[in-house]
Amino acid sequence: MKRKSLLFTLVLVILLMATSLSAMGKQASALASDKLFYVPDLLAAEYAFDLIEPDATTVTDMPVAKGFWTDMVDTENVSQSGEGVYVAVLDTGLLTLAPFLLSEANVAWDLGKGFSHDIYWDETIGDIVISDLKDDRGFWTDLASGHGTHVASTIVGFNVNDAFWVDGVAPAATIIPVLVLDAWVIPSPYGDLTLSGGTDEMVSAGIYYVADLAETLDGPVIINMSLGGPEPTQMIEDAIDYAIEKGVIVVASAGNEGAAGLGYPGGYPQVINAGAAGWASMFYYGWQGDVPEKLNTSDILGNPFQIYLEDFSSRPNKDLGQKHQDLDVAAPGAWVVGPYKSAFSSTVGYYYLSGTSMAAPHVTGISALVMQDHPELFQADLEAILRNAATGTPLPAADAIVAFPFEEPYYYISPWDGGDYGKGFLTADEAITVAGIKDK
Repeated sequence: MKRKSLLFTLVLVILLMATSLSAMGKQASALASDKLFYVPDLLAAEYAFDLIEPDATTVTDMPVAKGFWTDMVDTENVSQSGEGVYVAVLDTGLLTLAPFLLSEANVAWDLGKGFSHDIYWDETIGDIVISDLKDDRGFWTDLASGHGTHVASTIVGFNVNDAFWVDGVAPAATIIPVLVLDAWVIPSPYGDLTLSGGTDEMVSAGIYYVADLAETLDGPVIINMSLGGPEPTQMIEDAIDYAIEKGVIVVASAGNEGAAGLGYPGGYPQVINAGAAGWASMFYYGWQGDVPEKLNTSDILGNPFQIYLEDFSSRPNKDLGQKHQDLDVAAPGAWVVGPYKSAFSSTVGYYYLSGTSMAAPHVTGISALVMQDHPELFQADLEAILRNAATGTPLPAADAIVAFPFEEPYYYISPWDGGDYGKGFLTADEAITVAGIKDK
């Protein structure tokens, strides 16, 4: 089945490069083989429909449509919109078409920032060398994928060819784009080598930047990191702790390695993390289909619940010292639609994406709705609210039949024997209710 090919290919390229390079010496800059690379927590992408290149004028006051993902988390049942809350998306930056794609969203273009390295082949030592960190990269996506734009669009919404606007989870929140994942084409004696991802220096610099910036802003700040690496690093954890101490909320994807364990930074216990759930019959009804209000009812495919946990969604692995409580909640992370392009491609379209990368911005968006009314909340307070809010919607302990129109037999099985979805499936209305009760 093709749905697992995208991220596996990306990780394989990075791992092959990192392990095949022979370090014959060191300069002031680090060798690529010494670096741990973080990548988007994206498992699969399927083309949805064309992007029509915009003309000089952009339509305003478009009709608003709702995607199934915001319907799943019941944003229609709350009055909050995320107004006054800043969301820093630490990712691949924003596509140059973002002013069109996010035309009705609040984006703090002037606060955007990018962190990267120069990467080149050094003929003297016969290896790839990574320069010291650079903070003048800018946040516009170049060779990297449109992952960051898709993540942002889940939070605040997106423009579909000037025909209609698709609502986000927190449509009035303000996006701060921070590029911490990049891509490079590296000429070498063996031909052009491609590399995509981000180092721990890039990610930690982005976290520190937002933490310091938060002190100058007039509202609460949330960091969304839909990215992951296989190991914890002190550099990243120190940056996260610094941000939390500054009052910044930190949300991350749990990872896409299933029972192999949580990825990082989502695996740090102090981070609010998100596993990936889905609506099994979505492709039967379409991406604008109406999700039943009662999620714990059987569906047209014979599943006991409308929602399910994707088998790729990482869950704690006790052999790695990870505890059951280290996974917080589940949120929509399967076949969410938004603007996107593949790495090293220039063709932008609208795609269905799957991965815990897609779950994290739902949790971030719901956090923004809560923080709108409760800006004083700290990380531990908000984590407790979200976990309590999710307890009312457990996921079924059963394999799921999932509609999938892209290849025969036009469905797949997501195997699962229960547990490992955190406290449950998170919805906006329950989070607002629990926050209100705790405030009394």
